[in-house]
Amino acid sequence: MNNAENDLLKIRLRLPNGEEFEAQGPREFIERERNYFLALIGHAAPSATPIVSARAPIQTLTSPAHSSHTEMYLWEKLLKEDGNILILRHKAKLLPQEVAALLLAGARVLLKKPAYPALELARSLIACGINEGRLDRLLASEIQAGRIVGEGNKRGRTYKLTNEGFARAFVLAEKLLKDSN
Repeated sequence: MNNAENDLLKIRLRLPNGEEFEAQGPREFIERERNYFLALIGHAAPSATPIVSARAPIQTLTSPAHSSHTEMYLWEKLLKEDGNILILRHKAKLLPQEVAALLLAGARVLLKKPAYPALELARSLIACGINEGRLDRLLASEIQAGRIVGEGNKRGRTYKLTNEGFARAFVLAEKLLKDSN
């Protein structure tokens, strides 16, 4: 075995609240990413690190920007991905329309989806504890105000934020993070 394969490590964390983290690479990379993950979910880094050697070829992983409060950091701190849907990390007293706006903005930034399918948005809202009935009726006021645009029909319907809607969601997200700290 060559020296490069001996330097590759793997870590896998599964927390009781359902958050998961996995990284492979050199020790410095794993420690940096683990600390970033724990800071992201609001936990302090533990003193002992459970690191296990990996013997398989390692795929290159790219890390997100580590600047203090970038746009990506804001959305990662507020939302988590569960498959194709987004979920608020912390319960907040928000109107269903505001939660929908946050989810649409998060999908735009985190999932790189300018338009979020209606079925996935409905699943995200239910996962956030909002079950207000039909999505089109729930979002009607936002659509009339020009903050959300709905395209397509029936199962092919998608929703996306206008620039005004995204700006409003961004301000709301910053306020939520400020209030939670």
